[in-house]
Amino acid sequence: MTSIVELSELMKKYTQEFSDAVSRKDYDAAISLALMVLEKLVTIARNEVLGVIIDPTVRSLADNYISGYEKTLSYTKGVLEGLKYVSPLYAYGEKEQLVQLLASSVSELFSFIMGALIVVASLSPPTHEERFGVV
Repeated sequence: MTSIVELSELMKKYTQEFSDAVSRKDYDAAISLALMVLEKLVTIARNEVLGVIIDPTVRSLADNYISGYEKTLSYTKGVLEGLKYVSPLYAYGEKEQLVQLLASSVSELFSFIMGALIVVASLSPPTHEERFGVV
């Protein structure tokens, strides 16, 4: 189980590295980093959030929400593949748009996961070792 502290540390590191790459206008590095983090967040959302939702309606809503980010991953990878065959001048603008898309997607999915983990942790009975790293 990913703890809230681990997730928070992941996002702090991501935010710093992503900001550095964007400030250097190294969009390839920013996109690569954002894709890696978004893939990790989708995995956490699927395995650790969706896995504990019991209500079928809520589970279906959460599944649809997470699916949107999986589609963002597929879209981004498809655009990157297509950009191999276009002029670098055109590719630069497209990569800039991908950076914006990925930045908002990572932020949104992170907020969803954090909120869900906090709610789940608050509903769980306390144990010797708190669930999700919440004390």
